[in-house]
Amino acid sequence: MKNIAIILGWWVSQRCGFDKLFIEKYGKPVIFKTLEIFQKSEKIDEIILVLGEKNLEKSKILKNYFPKVKHIILGGKERFFSLKNAIEFVKDLWEDNSRILVHNGANPKLSITELEEWIELAKKEKNILFWFFAKDSIKEVIDEKIVQNLNRDKIFCAQTPQISDLETFVKAFKKIDIKNTSIPRDEGELLSVIEEKFHIFECSDQNKKITFAHDFSEKKQIPRIWIWEDSHRFSEVFDEEKRVILGWIKVWDCKKSLLANSDGDVILHSLINALLASIGWKTLAHVADSMCKEWITDSCEYLKETFKVILKEYPDFEIQNVSFSLECKTPKISPIHDAVQENIAKLLYLKKGQIWLNYHTGENLSDYGKWLGIKCLCNVLITL
Repeated sequence: MKNIAIILGWWVSQRCGFDKLFIEKYGKPVIFKTLEIFQKSEKIDEIILVLGEKNLEKSKILKNYFPKVKHIILGGKERFFSLKNAIEFVKDLWEDNSRILVHNGANPKLSITELEEWIELAKKEKNILFWFFAKDSIKEVIDEKIVQNLNRDKIFCAQTPQISDLETFVKAFKKIDIKNTSIPRDEGELLSVIEEKFHIFECSDQNKKITFAHDFSEKKQIPRIWIWEDSHRFSEVFDEEKRVILGWIKVWDCKKSLLANSDGDVILHSLINALLASIGWKTLAHVADSMCKEWITDSCEYLKETFKVILKEYPDFEIQNVSFSLECKTPKISPIHDAVQENIAKLLYLKKGQIWLNYHTGENLSDYGKWLGIKCLCNVLITL
């Protein structure tokens, strides 16, 4: 069964008054932050992005950053019509039991941990809605008069994603007659038309929608700069199956192999250690050792696990800039410089200009400049 995320957005929010999806929040455009969550989750198979006409052109760049975005389609002026367009577009592409997660493009604070827990829940319960309790006193007001004081302990704020399967959504859209009924505001209301019951689960109140212009007033973020290094020695014997890998790029013109339980990627290893140090966590070994025992040697997998550790405790964590300094005699870094820089940018969902890569031989004064190994120093600027 596939897990498909449908991300809904429109070019102008009625309550916000402007195009909020491409305005920066938490260090990057809102839609980037939202898509990043679904791209990073191993449980999401595809993403369908639904946008307004004025955003279709600028959104094409998103596919370069988020490979899971398979289709970007035109939405409507109401959430109902945007989802309807998406379901009509994909109903013949997927199996009826495909699991659909409908999420607001302006809900960028969903955590990967919660998302993946909810996908597991959806294996048991077909229709799922997430919420958190209202924090304030709730009054019903008519003609500027309070007519009822509502019990906030029984009132909750519905959030996204809201989950069901493709067959159920298709059935609901066929049943509803918008000429005779009001337009449903969310998926729970939509599926009630065919008397589908939702199972509700409480979520973190961090997972809330950016609704008004004042929501873009940033809280003061705390910057931190962290430095870490990693090094590996060359093996005396070259192993064709264990070529040097730097920044997740295999170096084909280097006839050396590194001594390492993993792939020995000193760039990613120094980055991971710097990121973990920035939140006062343990070192790379505490992430990688158990994975190595399961024959997982790809350092990119260690990086994914690192982000799970960080974002679980620090949902506002953002990388602002990263710099690397490599010291070695071999391999030659110049031919792979741009590829490594671009690859690191994609792995971290940053712009290429936020990644800096320096390399030198150390004037042959150290073992690294004498053909014995590779060392990488990483500097990372993050905000919490």
